Amino acid sequence: MTKSAPLLIAVDLGGTKIRAAVFNASLRPLFKTELASEACDGRDSVLSALSEAIDRNLGWLAQHAPGVPVAGIGISTAGVVDAQSGVILDATDAIPGWRGTELLAWLEGRFHLPVAVENDVKCALLGELNASPSLATVRVVMLTLGTGLGGAIAEAGGIVGGAHSVAGHFGRMPVPSPWEQGAMLPLEALVSGTGLANVASKIGGAREYSNGRAVLEQATSGDAQALLGINRFCGHLAMALEQLYWALDPDTILIGGGLVEARELWWPRLQEKCRHAGLPTEIRPAQLNNDAGLYGAGALIKSMMNVGVGTDAGK
Repeated sequence: MTKSAPLLIAVDLGGTKIRAAVFNASLRPLFKTELASEACDGRDSVLSALSEAIDRNLGWLAQHAPGVPVAGIGISTAGVVDAQSGVILDATDAIPGWRGTELLAWLEGRFHLPVAVENDVKCALLGELNASPSLATVRVVMLTLGTGLGGAIAEAGGIVGGAHSVAGHFGRMPVPSPWEQGAMLPLEALVSGTGLANVASKIGGAREYSNGRAVLEQATSGDAQALLGINRFCGHLAMALEQLYWALDPDTILIGGGLVEARELWWPRLQEKCRHAGLPTEIRPAQLNNDAGLYGAGALIKSMMNVGVGTDAGK
């Protein structure tokens, strides 16, 4: 009787939702679940929700793949992550109290399985590399345009962590404020969903936009202020891409995150500005959308445990 290859549990922990899956050794999802992350309630609530998501996967495995071993658990999470220790070195207030969480140790103690933990955008890039093997031989930069701005760098298929685990955290880079002389802002205040709302709101029109989605909705109806805001936002994004070109000279830049799902409203403007700047780098949308972090978490634990394809359970 041929022995089945071990299965993998992957979790993508976001500020709003936790998405979890059971993958076989070929990274094909066998089961998926989703629940609220309870991030606004702080660290303990998030850990409770994370535990429930993993328990759901283990429950499915007990019912549908009894006896098949679990190789380990891969976690994609917001924040600056020390991938060796699994400690959250730094985090925003999106998850109060998340900074300093010893996530790997907590999960290993709770589930008694090997655990790998990495930053969510680094996991998203791992997922994209797995989906497009041609990217695994070159230098790739990824940006994610969500509520904030995330980023990651890969070199020849490997994620670049950096000396202090902050390589790719482009959203934290200080840039001059376009509204207050002498002041500095983090790049994500201009280039992100929040950045789009900031830029569109400060043009001088009558509207104040609560988030990037509100700007896009108004632009769809032809609102002049929203359209001008999108144009200026694309200018800031093109400037950021130009800086990445000169600093890192990547073969490809992938752009993902929630704003990319509505790219028909702004991608042609971005392309025009990049052509005007003479950028030779390939710039294209990421292909896995919201699944990238989940697939990346699966690839993370698969790589750590050296799980081969073998005979996949559930194939």
